Amino acid sequence: MKKLNEQQGLVVENEMIEFANLGDEVVLTAVDRLIILTKAKMTAMDMVKTIETFTDITQNLLEVLAKNCGTCEDCGHCEEMDTENIKLPDYMLETAGIPKDTKLVAYAEEDSGIVRVEQAEYDHDIADIPEDIRELLYNYGICMGELDALLVKGELLHG
Repeated sequence: MKKLNEQQGLVVENEMIEFANLGDEVVLTAVDRLIILTKAKMTAMDMVKTIETFTDITQNLLEVLAKNCGTCEDCGHCEEMDTENIKLPDYMLETAGIPKDTKLVAYAEEDSGIVRVEQAEYDHDIADIPEDIRELLYNYGICMGELDALLVKGELLHG
């Protein structure tokens, strides 16, 4: 795996470009957590093969998640998961000294009419996964409860 050199940036060797069959003109696309180098001009078959490669990468990532989460076979702790993030107005967060975009958790005091909202001690949970991706993971058989636990722990699963 290549590490970025701050002075030089990321260097892609010509041999790598040739191996990837990208031709002379390439396009670099940067998206969240991914940099993609593709042919600048693509035929329909080039597009199909690129989609096939993305599918293979997606399948490999799904397999890693499934291996770490296990499958959900009526485990019980997946049914009542909170899939909504708590949102408060910015002025309230500022008054409480909580940075914007901080993960929040809520605790209800039984029969008191009081709900306490505070900064979470973790960065992510199942509520941070978009609904369509949660559905994909669920349909793949991944245990959502175990995935939630891994998200909260923030442990490395790959690399």
